Amino acid sequence: MTDLAALTGLPFDLRTKAFLDYLDRRRAQSAVVRSDQPGVWEVFGYDETVQVLGDHETFSNDMNDLIPEDERELASAAQGNFLGIDPPRHTQMRELVRRAFTPRVVADLEPVVERTAEQLLDEVELSADGSGTVDLVAGFASPLTARVIAKLFGIPEQDHVLFTIWADALLGARPAGELGKADESAVRELGDLVRSASAYLLDLIHERRAHPRDDLISALAQAEVDGRSLGDHEIVGVIGMFVIAGHLPSSVLIGSTVMALDTHPDTFAEVRADHGLLPQVVEEVLRWRPPLVRDQRVAAREAELGGERIPAGAMVCLWLASAHRDAARFPQADAFDIHRGNQTRHIAFGRGIHFCLGAPLARMETRIALSALLRRFDRVEVLRDGGIQFHPSIGVLGPVRLPAAVHARTSSA
Repeated sequence: MTDLAALTGLPFDLRTKAFLDYLDRRRAQSAVVRSDQPGVWEVFGYDETVQVLGDHETFSNDMNDLIPEDERELASAAQGNFLGIDPPRHTQMRELVRRAFTPRVVADLEPVVERTAEQLLDEVELSADGSGTVDLVAGFASPLTARVIAKLFGIPEQDHVLFTIWADALLGARPAGELGKADESAVRELGDLVRSASAYLLDLIHERRAHPRDDLISALAQAEVDGRSLGDHEIVGVIGMFVIAGHLPSSVLIGSTVMALDTHPDTFAEVRADHGLLPQVVEEVLRWRPPLVRDQRVAAREAELGGERIPAGAMVCLWLASAHRDAARFPQADAFDIHRGNQTRHIAFGRGIHFCLGAPLARMETRIALSALLRRFDRVEVLRDGGIQFHPSIGVLGPVRLPAAVHARTSSA
């Protein structure tokens, strides 16, 4: 199958197989291939993907010029998203955010994640024998990551659902199988959401400037590097970046981890016996089924990549999921192996100057979520015929709905 839009309409199991078959077939053809879609080059090899991620001067992350002129609000809201800009502004912006989003901030969130996970599991309705069903993404992972981000920024918890709405809309700014420029009509529809979201967030930012609290919005408002501080719209962009890169991928990662363990019962049993293996599980899932399966760049100048000439202005689609299945880097790449020795060579969080600042938080949330499930339930079984749904974007490979049967541990367990 080469029709990526049609692929996203398949049931989750057929979609996964068809998508991975597409990557395998194209990677066998060449590490770098001109796409069937005009003006796009697809990258399937690990070394070539790392080359693009590490060369921001040749392969730019800045796509703001692609925003239609009559949607300047989108450009304004994107100011603080330093994932979408290049140095020197990227360097200064990232440092401003880094000074506010410190390792201590992440560490202080650990009890928040633990408490929130337990509260959500308390809400699972169980019968007298301790059995029940729960949607482990829509009813657990998604509200967990949304509430943690809300807590991080000091946003009222009753508004956590806004993060899910914003994330889905922002990731859906292009048709399902589109690899090139975002569809202009979709971008214009997105403008209404961005305007309302910006208005909501700007009110919070103004309030925090006047009355700082112990939250990330207040810290961002006070951060300063070489006399430079963040403007209000830049803080809005930072929050939008966390919504896209911090909430949805983490919730999908939790769901994908449960699915991986469910389909590998021997590994599941091993992890049940030793929760200390969970960090290894998370790293292998990030390699085996990364929640964000692609990244994109624009060729700032003509370049050679994998023996192909990439013209200036071309869109370059990096299939991270394909790079992780490159046998030259990952022997027996199709196998799910939590004892793989080179897990940390995966590029699920990017590489180079755009490496994800939220990686420690995503890892911590997933580890704690799985640990809470294992402590609470003796059995967790994915209901494969219960209505599993994957995200509609071709860039996301993982569940947004994951029904599961659970059975509580007995007091003697």
